[in-house]
Amino acid sequence: MVANCPSWMHYCEKGKDWSTAILAIGMAAMLVALVFSVVLLVLYRKNTHKLVHMRQHYKIFIALIICTTLRVPWWGMNVVKYQEHSPPDVAQQMINRICLLTLYLSQSFYVQTWLRVIIALRQYRGENGLKWLFIIMDSIVSILMIIETVYRAFDSGVRSQLYRIGIDFLACCSLLTCFVYVIIGSSLLYKLRTYFRCGSKTIMGFVIISSLLSISALSRFICLFQDIVFGKHIESANIFVSFCYLLPDVIPCFSILVMQTMTYVVEYKKRIPLNNNSDDQYV
Repeated sequence: MVANCPSWMHYCEKGKDWSTAILAIGMAAMLVALVFSVVLLVLYRKNTHKLVHMRQHYKIFIALIICTTLRVPWWGMNVVKYQEHSPPDVAQQMINRICLLTLYLSQSFYVQTWLRVIIALRQYRGENGLKWLFIIMDSIVSILMIIETVYRAFDSGVRSQLYRIGIDFLACCSLLTCFVYVIIGSSLLYKLRTYFRCGSKTIMGFVIISSLLSISALSRFICLFQDIVFGKHIESANIFVSFCYLLPDVIPCFSILVMQTMTYVVEYKKRIPLNNNSDDQYV
């Protein structure tokens, strides 16, 4: 924690109350996730570049790369608190918005890979409508987030009403993703057990990943709506940043990357390219 502003740092108002350990962990975790994402993207493209249906996985990695690349300097910028609406303050807010958006999209893209198993059962045509629902929802979220981010960059007020709306919107998106994980995950588990006779390891993988994604999304929602949930603001800055940013960022990133790594390892051992006949490719 920085007590005072360094003399060379312009627009610095004061040192932030966030723990140096938390900032260091956040930066280190995002650096590892960035390298992890790049390596997996290269491996997937090298071995699955001819498979059209694997493009969804490429989008997951690209979104994660953008998110983690920007999160690293964001954690570094939070060493101090900047003057309201100063260039560093605006840049910090914009970076945060882009990170939240790309993380949301990476999770959405990942959950959509689950739908491939459900849609494979053609008698359940309703899932095709759900696929389009994801596309529409992702488009709406992206457009609104971009508008709010751009407005934030040119807004002359220190904390406009739109800023508060943007915070509430992000909180609602987090809660929505929480419900999506539970609903899609439950449906997928049922169909994996009933129609695909998947083993316990595959089913356990879906249980773990859906639980982790749901918990992280719910954690961010509770923190962003802390005044409504608790009736007051969380007094400890370290608790707030841990459960609103650190864990909700780190858990989804590494959960998705670990599951994608397991998929790659399983298919590599088979010495065959990923294909539609592999249940684990949707994990």
